[in-house]
Amino acid sequence: MPLSRLLAIVLPTILPLILVGEGDFACGAYLNGFPADDGFFPIGVWQQSPDNAGKFQSIGVNTYVGLREGPTEAQLAELAANGTFVVAAQNDSALNSPNRHVIKAWLQQDEPDNAQPIGPWMHGPCIPAAEVARRSHEIKVRDPTRPVVINFGRGVADELWPGRGSCTGDLGYYAIAAAGADIVSFDIYPVANSEGRPDVSGKLEYVARGVTNLFKWATAGQSVWTALETTTIQSRHRVTPAQLRAEAWMALIHGAKGLCYFVTEWTSGFREDAIFRYPEIVAEVTRLNQMIRVLAPVLNAPDVHGRVVTSSSLPVDTMVKFHNGRLYLFAIVMTNDPSNVSFSLRGDRGPVATVLGEDRVVTIVDGTFEDSFPGYGVHLYEIPVARAPQTP
Repeated sequence: MPLSRLLAIVLPTILPLILVGEGDFACGAYLNGFPADDGFFPIGVWQQSPDNAGKFQSIGVNTYVGLREGPTEAQLAELAANGTFVVAAQNDSALNSPNRHVIKAWLQQDEPDNAQPIGPWMHGPCIPAAEVARRSHEIKVRDPTRPVVINFGRGVADELWPGRGSCTGDLGYYAIAAAGADIVSFDIYPVANSEGRPDVSGKLEYVARGVTNLFKWATAGQSVWTALETTTIQSRHRVTPAQLRAEAWMALIHGAKGLCYFVTEWTSGFREDAIFRYPEIVAEVTRLNQMIRVLAPVLNAPDVHGRVVTSSSLPVDTMVKFHNGRLYLFAIVMTNDPSNVSFSLRGDRGPVATVLGEDRVVTIVDGTFEDSFPGYGVHLYEIPVARAPQTP
């Protein structure tokens, strides 16, 4: 490995230890970050005015990600009054604010992997990966008590997307750029923002693909988040409630530890909180967030391997967890085609699986049960077990 690349990866991690002292860093890292209890799951909204915090709290959002032209003291004070956390750019106002306790992470410049605007209708190259890593280091030197978040663009999932300009197809970028960050995220909106990309348009599985790729490029200890579409954004297309549910659970089943809703729209005239134009999407987001809050201890539990075998003619992805005497099996069909799916459970299990959020149960016979899934359909099963699964 070239020395320059090695330094870009290593320095952002070790320099804070050198500059602030290993003992101080070890005690202080994440001291002011997100709650560490397993009942918390970050559910964010992208760049909204703090005076909307109450509305977003009412639908289950607990974190603002990014603040336009901020953070300012007025913005932080309003979020503090509402009890909403924020992931904010680091500036002197934020570092010294009496309300800085609401800042739970520092946010790098959005989408550094994309071609960067340099003038009206003009773009230059992406921000060099080593420079992105250097900025993470710089942020941590100024405050090592909060994690650093980087949100990348759709090139994470759509490798040939031309919006990266001269950086298109450079997948080696991400491991270098993510070095020193604690949370790596990305956005792709396969319903609203895939015009001109027929191989991507409507293919919800690109959300899961991006999460999987970020895990492949991440290092131990880095968490993966993803952004989700809720409006037309700048197109003629809008996600349906069923599609939004599929995108959210695809991300979670593939290991995402945080979600952020993109809720702004320009198509029907600019509106920052345009999600509220669409009551059915608001209702679905509320249901999703309620379920995630209830299942937070489950989602934060370690994965269980080797307990479930899936049989289907179509690709079906699953995640298995154990919590409080229950085995949880979350499953989603990864194509827009219906399928009957069979699940075989190894080890002890109860006689039925409760399908969460659907007011029904399915019977388990000789360790096996079947269920039908619509295209991109998701079911969440809770199964009582007598003993906790053995960790390999």
